[in-house]
Amino acid sequence: MTTKRISRKGTRIIKAGEIKQYYSMKQAIDAMERAFSLLSSGDSFVPLRNVFRLPSNDLLMLFKPAYVEDDKQVAIKFLTQRENSCIMGIPVIQGVVFVIDSVTGEILSIMDGEYITALRTGAASGLATRHFASKDAQTLALFGCGAQGKTQVEAVVCERNIKKVLVFDKNSKRAERFINEMEEKLNLEMIFCRDNSVLPEAEIICTATNSTKPLFRREEVKKGAHINAIGSFQPHMQELDPLLIKDAKVYVDQAEPCLKESGDFIKAKAEGIIDDNPIVGEIGDFYLKKIPGRESGDEITLFKSVGVAIQDYAVAADIYKFSLEKDFGLEINLFE
Repeated sequence: MTTKRISRKGTRIIKAGEIKQYYSMKQAIDAMERAFSLLSSGDSFVPLRNVFRLPSNDLLMLFKPAYVEDDKQVAIKFLTQRENSCIMGIPVIQGVVFVIDSVTGEILSIMDGEYITALRTGAASGLATRHFASKDAQTLALFGCGAQGKTQVEAVVCERNIKKVLVFDKNSKRAERFINEMEEKLNLEMIFCRDNSVLPEAEIICTATNSTKPLFRREEVKKGAHINAIGSFQPHMQELDPLLIKDAKVYVDQAEPCLKESGDFIKAKAEGIIDDNPIVGEIGDFYLKKIPGRESGDEITLFKSVGVAIQDYAVAADIYKFSLEKDFGLEINLFE
């Protein structure tokens, strides 16, 4: 048997600024539909993520692989995340995403993981908003003014004609900076809220915090509202009132990690408010027409996400393919 010799591929380095310039939130939202369909259909291999904390401090390390055989590609995201410390000028979440040829093992691309994480998380909420939120929703409430908060707003604005954003954050200076940046970028009215008294105005709520207790009460959520909850991805975290989970129509990105890792579910179950499986199903099951979507204007719908590697895969593979078409990124040969 003869072995055909081929030239090795270079590795394309793609920076956050290039992703922002060439790849839109709308493209990322569309990529999420494929991602969640691949996940729920079983046409992808997505092991549970590996998360560990350094013993000497509060730095988390997250390792998240995903593989799609039909594409012959693997994506691996490696992230670091500080839990409690604040270092001026240094993002809480940093990392890289590798796109790998699953046949040759070549590293096709290394791209910024910090922005991809925010982008694909926002895009997942955008997709849930596209299908579950009221069509005439005009008021969005956002809890959390970090990088994730920015893409949450951007994604919702892609899918609904939002006129006003109610902004909630414990740090008023951070909220002010956030509002100044996003008002100019999106041309929206944004209001900093010091308490939850105006929350019942919101038709859509996004939560993107590290909170360890509920951000608002069930009775503060209006009939027909839709909620995107992305912050509680560990057992000690909690953003949602357990009574809200009990009353809402709940969809998740991936059932097993959500139910086992999110404090929103773990704490609600420990209090005896919800049972072992309070969800309607995975959002991918909705696209596969296995479960219903919103069935009345009064239903409260909830999309709970802890983040799944197939989201990173779908966006990163898309960006890599697009970079070849539009010729952006720097190609280097690491093997020289």
